[in-house]
Amino acid sequence: MFQLLFPQYKRRRWVYLPLGTLALGEQRPGQPNPLLEPRYCQQWVRRLHRRYRATCSYGGWFEDRSTLWQGHYMQPNLAFHLGVDFNVPERSRVYSPVDAQVVETWHDKDVRGGWGGRIALRLKPRLILLLAHLGKIRVRSGRRVRAGQLLGNVGGPTNNGNWFPHLHAQMVRGRLASVDGYGAFSVANQRKFPDPFRFWPPQFYYTRT
Repeated sequence: MFQLLFPQYKRRRWVYLPLGTLALGEQRPGQPNPLLEPRYCQQWVRRLHRRYRATCSYGGWFEDRSTLWQGHYMQPNLAFHLGVDFNVPERSRVYSPVDAQVVETWHDKDVRGGWGGRIALRLKPRLILLLAHLGKIRVRSGRRVRAGQLLGNVGGPTNNGNWFPHLHAQMVRGRLASVDGYGAFSVANQRKFPDPFRFWPPQFYYTRT
């Protein structure tokens, strides 16, 4: 899927990173969570990329991130990530992975944990792909887009919930209203927010840590 979203990085090395688990190594008993500081968090992700000799990384579907965002406003039992994050450099160009209808585009001004720039693409009558944490959006609501068409650019920390630059991709079955990027671990949520990789052919070459 990342080859379709980011064709400019098709020949770069990608690595799967379970950030929720890896964050345990950054926590110190009795000390504030350093990963809540955007610059530190961004440097941490870059260190992980260097460690695994990767340019970009991805992961996070239904990952428990209560450790990663320990001390943030999210309740631990609601800190399961409902999408996949693609950790790429700020201003990376994002392309549509499919032919689709643009349901909505908007910018969330909440820098503490909001969506930033968000695009909703309707793939089927009851199936939507959300792409969030964009800086610039190059398409308009109501238009159709073709696979390979430029959608926008990955934003900086103010578009990424004040964290490291990344693209959040989340599948939504049914209604789009009141959708969040985090929630409780449940079968109902797994059905409503399925793994985005299930909807693309498994022609991906990656290394798991």
